[in-house]
Amino acid sequence: MSRRVIPALLACLLSTSAIATYPQAGDPSTAAGTDAPRARPQNLQALPKDIAPAQLGRLMKRYERDLGVKCGYCHVEHRDTGKLDYVSDENPVKQKARVMIGMLAAINSDYLSQLGGDGRYAVPVSCGSCHLGRANPQPYEPVWR
Repeated sequence: MSRRVIPALLACLLSTSAIATYPQAGDPSTAAGTDAPRARPQNLQALPKDIAPAQLGRLMKRYERDLGVKCGYCHVEHRDTGKLDYVSDENPVKQKARVMIGMLAAINSDYLSQLGGDGRYAVPVSCGSCHLGRANPQPYEPVWR
């Protein structure tokens, strides 16, 4: 794979692509102090279909931090209302994010687990491991001596 393809894939996977529907900010069910439940996430393809809405929200916030993006990076905004459509697949970045979520899961479960139990690889890789707060991480440029 070329040096350009890998950063593009990483940028997309680890973005805010939770692919879910839950109430917008200001919705009474998300207001502090309410006991109203959030709507169940919909159209989940890379994440567990039974993920709790609160857990999904925390995961999306982590993607935002790890990539330095907002929800609109992966999710489509309705022209008329300005609200995000978390279910829509119109934004191609969302599909790339799904691929990268799968890649991250494979790295952590299939590969790091094979590297031994000395604790060095006990910390899972996250989106921020490569992105460092950037949607498009800088390509690695080795320093040759």
